[in-house]
Amino acid sequence: MSKPLILCLTAWLVLAACGPAPTEQSATTPAEPAKTETQVDQHNSQNSLDWAGTYRGVVPCADCEGIDTLLTLNMDNSYLLSTTYLGKEGDAIQQQGTFEWDAKGSVIQLLNQKEGPALYKVGENQLFQLDMAGQVITGDLAENYKLNKQAQQAQVQLTGVRWKLTELMGQPVPATEPDMTPYLEFTADNRVSGFAGCNQFTGAYETEGLGLQFKPMATTQKACLNGSVEDQFLSTIQGIDNYSLSDSGLAFYKARTAALARFTAVQVQP
Repeated sequence: MSKPLILCLTAWLVLAACGPAPTEQSATTPAEPAKTETQVDQHNSQNSLDWAGTYRGVVPCADCEGIDTLLTLNMDNSYLLSTTYLGKEGDAIQQQGTFEWDAKGSVIQLLNQKEGPALYKVGENQLFQLDMAGQVITGDLAENYKLNKQAQQAQVQLTGVRWKLTELMGQPVPATEPDMTPYLEFTADNRVSGFAGCNQFTGAYETEGLGLQFKPMATTQKACLNGSVEDQFLSTIQGIDNYSLSDSGLAFYKARTAALARFTAVQVQP
């Protein structure tokens, strides 16, 4: 064999030995499947934020000094909107109705809105007014299209008022003669007392933000003809865990359900 041929064969053998070895998939360890979907985060403003409450801000106005906007969102998806055009004569414009969330749980739309903006992006203790197309407003005045949550104001209003029951478990409370309608009163030292329809009651309560819980109540022991109303009232308020306050009154809730009880302010205590 000639010397050049020997050199060529030697070079070919070296290259073959240095090439990558074939790989084999283990018979006992299956190959990891390719990821075809991105995991979706289920947390959103609707289910993760303490969004219920009252929000306020002064938004820009084309022909006035600004629009003082007060928007209350309740746990049962009802709202109360009050707008005052600063620098103009006239009282505040009151609108109320219900709102709904978008599919992502981040934007609400005020339904039955006759005039003004209806779309708001919900953030941590803030609402961001959106334009008619549902887009965030940009530009130099963007920061002015924002409403801030007024948690402390709502908590102050809870005390010093007699709250008369108007609705229980979705049903209106009928008037009686003499008036035997249940009511309750809160004091600043976390005490509550009231009338359940026949017996007087007293106890303690705890609040944190819009969270509200009652401690076990002590009641008088009168025999009552309308004991079923009294029993339902007391058991209902013992089961609530949050509340909302608005110009229309006080409402109690359990988690994020419809209102279990509604009250109206009838007497300010001295």
